[in-house]
Amino acid sequence: MLAMRDDPHFDLRVWAGGMHLDSRFGRTIDRVRGDGYRSVDEMAYNISGDSVGEFATALTATCGLIRTSRPDAMMLLGDRTETLAAATAATLEGVPVVHLHGGEETEGAIDNALRHAITKLSQLHLVSHELHAKRVRQLGEPAENVVVVGAAGLDNLYRDDLPNRAALEAHLKIPLPEPLVVVTVQPTTLGSHPVVEVSAVATAMEAVSATYIVTLPNSDAGGDRIREFWLRWGVNRPRVLVVDALGEKNFWGVLKLASAVLGNSSSGILEAPAAGLPVVNVGDRQKGRLRPAHVIDVPLDSRAIEAALRRSLEPAVKQRLATEPALYPKGPAAPRIVNAIARWQIPSPPRKRFADLP
Repeated sequence: MLAMRDDPHFDLRVWAGGMHLDSRFGRTIDRVRGDGYRSVDEMAYNISGDSVGEFATALTATCGLIRTSRPDAMMLLGDRTETLAAATAATLEGVPVVHLHGGEETEGAIDNALRHAITKLSQLHLVSHELHAKRVRQLGEPAENVVVVGAAGLDNLYRDDLPNRAALEAHLKIPLPEPLVVVTVQPTTLGSHPVVEVSAVATAMEAVSATYIVTLPNSDAGGDRIREFWLRWGVNRPRVLVVDALGEKNFWGVLKLASAVLGNSSSGILEAPAAGLPVVNVGDRQKGRLRPAHVIDVPLDSRAIEAALRRSLEPAVKQRLATEPALYPKGPAAPRIVNAIARWQIPSPPRKRFADLP
């Protein structure tokens, strides 16, 4: 988006809503506006954890903006309920969709079905890996519209403005002695009860001495229960910091300092390994997602989580990871994304054929 903002080939309009506007999730709309986009529209829609309500209100909000501004295309990332709503709105209004991160698998979450549905509503597919490109082609998408660009989030590896330990300690108002562990537990929408999941992780943390930064979950069904648990659990624990949202810059600054990542978030499968960190992935929320061999998958059992966490904090583990090859294409993804969209012949109307495999 920053590259498109500065490219005269594009007239970039940013539509931000839902959790971006809510103080419970850090009111990140302020950070979006801070990036200096010419046009930022706010979309107020339901984020109560009611997926049907979220879909309906996000669909209405997106349709309203489409009818007002008539964009040539809409770019969407990921697989959330409101992302599917936006893709549906664009389809109904005849606006072609550019989709990032199609073809991936997360069997333990409803996101899996949403992601594949968004693929079928999209015209240009910018995927992170050749395996994901193969799956998108298998879904009947024309090969010429499937481009491997890498994972956009990993471009943060190339930033030169990440805060150091002193800056983070001043910002977060907590000392960050080693070992430092980043923890994120999201609701497994097709799995166990959220309190059962977060309790198992917390019990393991109580047994392993470390500094823990816990990032609170998203608005998916069950996220409120996890949020309430962490806010209670973190009280009077001097080496625990519970935060709504670190923000991209601080999150990657913390990853640069961290010893390990714990939880069931995609950040433990995608970002953490790229930053050279050991990862303890709990449960099956991320089952099916492409991952490096060194991600430690453990069942939803506090003793198994504790053992894996202790293993991940052994100094030799992180040293060994530094020599492992990268899983995704080298170099930043942003130039590849911008180039793919610039070369794309935007279909009007957005018709496409189903490409049968041989």
